[in-house]
Amino acid sequence: MEKALARVRAGEDDPPCRSCGGILKSATVSFGQQLVPEVIDRAMQASAEADLFLSVGTSLQVYPIAGAVQIAKRAGARLVIVNAEPTPFDELAEAVFNESISQVLPKLLA
Repeated sequence: MEKALARVRAGEDDPPCRSCGGILKSATVSFGQQLVPEVIDRAMQASAEADLFLSVGTSLQVYPIAGAVQIAKRAGARLVIVNAEPTPFDELAEAVFNESISQVLPKLLA
C-alpha cells in the first residue's frame, strides 16, 4: 500500500492494483471489524454540528454509525439519503434517492 500511496502523492490518479487492476483502498473497515472509538466520536460530533447529513450507499442499520442520523436530525440537520434499498430513516429524510449512486451524486453536486 505504501508504494500505491507514493504513486498518488506523485500525482497519479486512482492507481489500479498492479496485480488485478482493481480499485485500491487504504482505509476500510470490514463487517465485524472493531471501529476506532476516536473516529466514531468525531463522526458523532460532526453530526451534531451538521446542517446537512448526506447518507450515501448504506442501509443505515449498523450502529453506532447509524445513530449519527438521529444525532444530526436532533440538531436540526436536513437528511438526504442515496441508497439502492430503503432504510429505516427514509421517513425522516427531506429527500430519498433509491437510484444508482453514480447517477444521483453528480446531479446533487451540480
